[in-house]
Amino acid sequence: MSTPTVAKRMAQMIESAARATVDDKVLHAVERVLLDTLACGLGAVNSAPGIAVRNWSKLINGSPHANIIGTHDTSSVLGATIANCTMSRHLDMNDCDWARDPAHPSDNIGACIAVGQVTGASALDIIKAILIAYEIQMRSTEFTKISFFKTTGWDHTTFVTLATAVAASSLLHLDATRMAHAIAIAASYPALGELRVGQISMMKAASAGLAASRGVEAAYMASFGVTGPLEIFEGKRGVSKLVLGECDWDILTAPVGEWRLPRTCLKQYPAAYIIHSAIDATLDLRREHALSPEQIQTVTVEGFGWLIEDMVHGMGGKSRYDIDTRETADHSLPYCVAVSLVDGEYTLAQLETPRWNTPELRSMLAKVRCVHNPELDGGFPAKRPTRITVTLTNGQVITRERQFPKGDPRTPLRDDDIAAKFKRLSGAVLKADRQPQVIDTALNFRHHTVAELLATCTPEGA
Repeated sequence: MSTPTVAKRMAQMIESAARATVDDKVLHAVERVLLDTLACGLGAVNSAPGIAVRNWSKLINGSPHANIIGTHDTSSVLGATIANCTMSRHLDMNDCDWARDPAHPSDNIGACIAVGQVTGASALDIIKAILIAYEIQMRSTEFTKISFFKTTGWDHTTFVTLATAVAASSLLHLDATRMAHAIAIAASYPALGELRVGQISMMKAASAGLAASRGVEAAYMASFGVTGPLEIFEGKRGVSKLVLGECDWDILTAPVGEWRLPRTCLKQYPAAYIIHSAIDATLDLRREHALSPEQIQTVTVEGFGWLIEDMVHGMGGKSRYDIDTRETADHSLPYCVAVSLVDGEYTLAQLETPRWNTPELRSMLAKVRCVHNPELDGGFPAKRPTRITVTLTNGQVITRERQFPKGDPRTPLRDDDIAAKFKRLSGAVLKADRQPQVIDTALNFRHHTVAELLATCTPEGA
């Protein structure tokens, strides 16, 4: 008897996981990330990429219709997936997981909502689909023997396609055979890491929507009988051979013991997650010492190797001291530290163009030196350590080190923190009296329907 392929083993694992009962703690963990993701998506409704992808979604409209959050627009299930997932990603405030490699597991939630809506899925079915998507997305950060992102150069949205495919397959109630084909189809589309090198474009956000839409396509195609290359992972010209290198397939296919979703990290700031410790430490110093920019002579930022290579040197591309776009600014360690020192806060306001070109920011950026400290390498990725040292014009030296930021599961955001984040981000779209309805519906989603959730996220009026 032949050994089942990796795709078949994954499908069998997901089929079993979809039947498992989920305890209240895990259910609420899903509701928390649901609210957090809705906050991010609503906050980007009026953004340039948000508007652009909605214009595209109008051209791929179809029936049955799916809602685009924060608007009165509808599109096909693909159009809604692309729009919702792109908007959720744009602000760089949606959650992050980082084992050997990074991932933003909530990149998949917009697809789960869209497919759940058009299939008439229950809230519990959608919650399970989100859990399944997170499980695959978070396992993707663990199962390669070397970093697929840093070493072999592939983007983590490669696995959004895979995670969305299994989540959509679950919502479509595909059996293990057809789900295996959906997985094989989805795994045929890796994404290039160049989209995050040097100066970063809007493709950073759109890559999430496009990857998720490919996963939805894979599930629907398999549901209609399209077959995929079932040895796509381990085959002679498969994912392992050409994309990832050696892999531990047992990590990717093992039965679910403890769901991974509750381990995800929620964000306070619109920035790459590995910069958050530096932002926290910088804001702590500025607040505790009542610093003004004029008092600061030099700033030294010590970080682990990946942090410096990626968020300072641009993964071999253009230096992140040179900022042309918002997308680069929120992936620039020196900029995030400099603007936090100048403004005493780090919010969406600090990313308004051309903030990084103002004289006060250019002056502070010139004072910031980012260096690799090998002593901090051992803390990553279990921690994200950063040390900030500020030398004042009077000769005083002050230092602050943070091992990981607030929002990490070891210092989690409370429900009230997520609700406050929702109110801040959704304010441009929803009236103040509507916001509590969304918060309550999302944090108690198991007792509602997706139609009710989408209705609360729709602005009043035409």
